[in-house]
Amino acid sequence: MQASAGRGLFYLALAYVLAVGTFLIGGAPPIVAIYLGGTYALTAITALLFSRGVLEFAIGVDRDIAFFVVLRRITDPLLALVAPLSPGFLLPFAVSLYGAFLFFFLKLFLFGDGFLGIPPLFILLYLLIASMAQ
Repeated sequence: MQASAGRGLFYLALAYVLAVGTFLIGGAPPIVAIYLGGTYALTAITALLFSRGVLEFAIGVDRDIAFFVVLRRITDPLLALVAPLSPGFLLPFAVSLYGAFLFFFLKLFLFGDGFLGIPPLFILLYLLIASMAQ
């Protein structure tokens, strides 16, 4: 079954709206909810893609374990989003890890990371990596 990038965009938007809504319900100021919601949503997506890559490396791509099937259904549309940016020579587990890498740096590019004090140089690295893909 071919996953669509449109569904991946829907998952991104849904994760963002749920995260922002959670912070707003919790009493955070709107601007804080916007930044923290984006950070949390993209971090969750990064964690899902990273866990898929690690599982594919450890147990193989073709296993039909229930948790792994559900994880694949959730992350296939997200991988369809980064498929145009992914190099063709990557193994299947590495595509998931590369997608996690791109979503992590997208988070740094859009929302920064105040806790780690990430320098703006990472924004340039993200743009360089995204522009080198075919």
